[in-house]
Amino acid sequence: MELGALVRKGVIRSVLFAATGVAMLAFWALTQPSFEMSASMTEWPQVLWFSATLLLLAVALLTFGRMVGGRGVVRLASIAAAGVGLSSIANVFEDGFRIEGFFFVFILGTLTLDVALIALTIAIARTVAGRSRLLAFVPAGTLAGILLFVVVGGPVMLVTWLGAAAAALLMPGRTRIPIALAPP
Repeated sequence: MELGALVRKGVIRSVLFAATGVAMLAFWALTQPSFEMSASMTEWPQVLWFSATLLLLAVALLTFGRMVGGRGVVRLASIAAAGVGLSSIANVFEDGFRIEGFFFVFILGTLTLDVALIALTIAIARTVAGRSRLLAFVPAGTLAGILLFVVVGGPVMLVTWLGAAAAALLMPGRTRIPIALAPP
């Protein structure tokens, strides 16, 4: 099958979304995060792995926003992606190079991500038509996975992004989901 046909069928998006969920679960399961700072959190392999996982989430959020479509949804997904991307870069400087001031940059990126995910959830639930409204569970599940990361974040992210992967496969070869018409 040629690349164009795979893109039209959503296979590439689906693989990206599934890889995001698997990456988050793998990081969560293998590093066993805690509420307290550990020495292993500042080791370069773990710092780079976590930052790469966050960057993968940023790309997945951008792709998800474009898949759903609509100017507001794409903007909010882009803001969420920028927030997690900022946190990814800040993590390298904070934990990798041990520059404590970047902690505040990491928090700023995470807060931007969280607020954008809340707004994205609402935007999808209010503007997308029919059963496609269920896609609002992707940003909502991502937010839940982030907020509960130490306890159950990995499994929540896996289920959330596997759901997005299934949606990408089930959608017809279009890039947008029809937006509901606003009442007069």
